[in-house]
Amino acid sequence: MRARRTLNDPLALPPRGAGFRSNFGFIGRWLLLGGAAGALSGFLVGGVGGRLAMFLLRFTSSDSVRGVESDDGFTIGRFSTDTIFLLLFTTFLGLIVGIVCVALRSQLPGLRGAVMITLAGGTFGAAVIIKPDGIDFTRLGPLPLACALFTVIPLAVTALTMTLIGRWRLWWWSKRRRTALACAPWILIAPSAVVSVPTMLLLFLVGVGGLHVPLVRSAVTGRVGWMGAVALTTVVTLLASVALIRDLAEIL
Repeated sequence: MRARRTLNDPLALPPRGAGFRSNFGFIGRWLLLGGAAGALSGFLVGGVGGRLAMFLLRFTSSDSVRGVESDDGFTIGRFSTDTIFLLLFTTFLGLIVGIVCVALRSQLPGLRGAVMITLAGGTFGAAVIIKPDGIDFTRLGPLPLACALFTVIPLAVTALTMTLIGRWRLWWWSKRRRTALACAPWILIAPSAVVSVPTMLLLFLVGVGGLHVPLVRSAVTGRVGWMGAVALTTVVTLLASVALIRDLAEIL
């Protein structure tokens, strides 16, 4: 991950030849930053925002949808334990999104990079959520409102994640209490530790191992890494946009 090196910067890329401990700490701090920003965004926008969107659509739809199980697995028009599981699930998804965002952000700095990552994440999320044969987009109404809400939500999750990464990066790890508070959403996904811990360990090992290999290090911190990130975000945006437009045309 690219980071401009400044004095005592905890997110600065360790020098070549740095030991395992330095590289491990560098990767760990970046992954925690991305995961924390994404988890909070997933909870607030994906979970709370998504539930509020369904609450709004309950009033704009016919009474026949009340009591029906939505595509997300909870009952429309009723707050229950299913809502809690939805919040936990969106928090966990946000964590994954945040880790991907922080990895891409290291290769795509600046406003243009942030826009590219946001569009890729937002269109991909919308394409996954919006399905022509789903209950949410056949029985809820008005359909244009439902489609608009669930297109904006994944875009907003990615945009907020990118904003938090940019702002939190200025004080991350140097202010320990603030960093610990920012990591609080991780507590919400403790039940998913069976999945998240092995994934994090794998990412740690891959990242630390890559920094120890000169060829890999040069690739991810140079033009090759930038070109790969540009290609990935561009392809994802194009393919997801085509799928999203096709689904929206079928729904509307």
